[in-house]
Amino acid sequence: MNKLIKLLEWIENSIAVFSMATVSLLVFGNVISRYGFNYTPIWSEELSRFLVVWSIFIGVSIGVRKNQHIGVDALIRFLPHKLLLASEILLNLIGVVVIGILVYTSLEFIQQTMEFGQLSPAMRIPMYIPYIAMPVGLSLSIIHFIHNIVKLLTNPGEAESILFASEHVEEIIVEEEMHISGGERK
Repeated sequence: MNKLIKLLEWIENSIAVFSMATVSLLVFGNVISRYGFNYTPIWSEELSRFLVVWSIFIGVSIGVRKNQHIGVDALIRFLPHKLLLASEILLNLIGVVVIGILVYTSLEFIQQTMEFGQLSPAMRIPMYIPYIAMPVGLSLSIIHFIHNIVKLLTNPGEAESILFASEHVEEIIVEEEMHISGGERK
C-alpha cells in the first residue's frame, strides 16, 4: 500500500507543479505578447483556466494526504486518546462518503457533457476533458482518506500525529528558524 501511496504522491505533486508552472508561463507569455506584439492568443487564457482547475482538485487531494484540509478541532483536541482515535476515523469515513457523493455527481455531469457534445469556446476541445479533473482529484482524496483510516486502525498511536499534522509542520519550521537565527522564540 505504501508503494501505491508514494506513486500517487509523485503523480499528484508532478501534476500540481506542471500545471502551476505552465499557468505561470502562459500568463507571462500573454503579458509579453499583449504589450510587446499587441496580440493575445485566445487559447492561452482558456488553457490557463483549465490548468488552474486541475491544480485545485489535485491540491484537494494533496491536502487530504497531508491532513491539512479545513477542520475545526477545538473540541477534538481535548478528547482522551481512544475517543480521539474514534473521532478521527469517523471524520475520515465522513470524508469518504461526502467525496464519494461528489465523485458520483461529477461523473454524471461529465456524462451529460459528453452527450451534449459541448466544446470549449477557444480551443474547441470536448469540455469533458477539463471536467475530468473533478473525479480524478476527488478519487485520489478518497484513497488518502482510506489510507488515513488504515493507518489509524493499524497504528492507533498515530492518531495525534495525523490530527495535528499541520501544527507539527509549523512547530518544526519555527524550531528550524530559531536554530538558524540562533535566537530565542519571541
